Amino acid sequence: MRRLIVLLAGSFAIYRYRYRIVNFVLGNQQLRRYFINLSMRVPFIRDRFVNRAFH
Repeated sequence: MRRLIVLLAGSFAIYRYRYRIVNFVLGNQQLRRYFINLSMRVPFIRDRFVNRAFH
């Protein structure tokens, strides 16, 4: 039961502060590079990016 409450509180906090979290991640150069590399490994995201960038 305690684990469920912690999970719900954590989920609520992430949802509530999602834009602050994204700004923090994108504001840090090393984290930004890591997440871009991570997202480019997903074929759907990579195909959409390449299609828009070079179309």
